[in-house]
Amino acid sequence: MKLAMIALAGSTALGLVPAASVSAAAHPVKDGTLTDNRLYGAGPLPTTACRERPVKKRDVKSAKSYLAGVLECLNRSWAPELDQAGLKQSRVKLTYADKVPAKYCGLKWRKDDWDAYYCDASRTVLMVLSKDLLKEPGDLYLFNLLATKYGEHVQNVAGIYRAWENLRYRSKAELAEQNRRYNLQAHCLAGASLRSVWESLHRPREDWDDLLFYLRGWAGKDGGSRRSITYWAGEGFKSGDPGSCNTWSAPSAKVA
Repeated sequence: MKLAMIALAGSTALGLVPAASVSAAAHPVKDGTLTDNRLYGAGPLPTTACRERPVKKRDVKSAKSYLAGVLECLNRSWAPELDQAGLKQSRVKLTYADKVPAKYCGLKWRKDDWDAYYCDASRTVLMVLSKDLLKEPGDLYLFNLLATKYGEHVQNVAGIYRAWENLRYRSKAELAEQNRRYNLQAHCLAGASLRSVWESLHRPREDWDDLLFYLRGWAGKDGGSRRSITYWAGEGFKSGDPGSCNTWSAPSAKVA
């Protein structure tokens, strides 16, 4: 089973390695579900209004309320987009934990493995509301974290998840590149989600720049280099269009 390596910022629990040590081989993807998905032709996400609910430092109750509100915003942005693409609607469910569980979605977890995880089978996002995650909840990190998991849900609905799971690979390098294409696409879809509601958030551009700084901490052989993460998140945010998130047709250098 392939795993989506969206890990805690700065985590070494998954054996992440510096991006500079990862060599990008040429491994073209030929599955049309990935390279020519109908999601890419649906156009930009519609501009929608999103009112962020107040969230307090290290306060689980307000964090749950905040995330429930973010999920409503994401549903409003993506429902017409999925309709336009001719994809079946499927709502995301949210569940929470205050510490890393021993097991979730059929997987055994270790300390600091993930701070959020999308379970494709139940279409549920688990948010681990740890003290560290809620240390500075007023920035965009918490919003984007759920938006990235929602991006994985969109990949699931579009058939991208299953096609990625079924891709054959001939080496560990090819497998790692496939994983990077999947994870970087989720970053890009999250960026598009943020663009769709950006005007209503009334946040300064500095908040987006700060978010990119934190996202670079997710770099690794399966997550992508810092440059690749910044590039794909930026492509989604710049265009607001899932059509800009076709990592599967990109040259290997763009998904290093």
